[in-house]
Amino acid sequence: MLNANDKENLVKSSQTANLLVQDLRDLVKAANPLLAEIAMEILQQAVQIEQRLNRIDSITNPEEKTE
Repeated sequence: MLNANDKENLVKSSQTANLLVQDLRDLVKAANPLLAEIAMEILQQAVQIEQRLNRIDSITNPEEKTE
């Protein structure tokens, strides 16, 4: 369903979102309570973005997800 350029951009966006989620999970453990609280709020949003990107990938490439 997606052209090659769109697919590449979707993959890069998904990978970047995953890296952001990983880094925010570490930041949630910060010694500074305010920093940890803000990181938790941003983490929740980043997880939602990552999930939405993964859903788009699944919807646009159903043949790649079957085993």
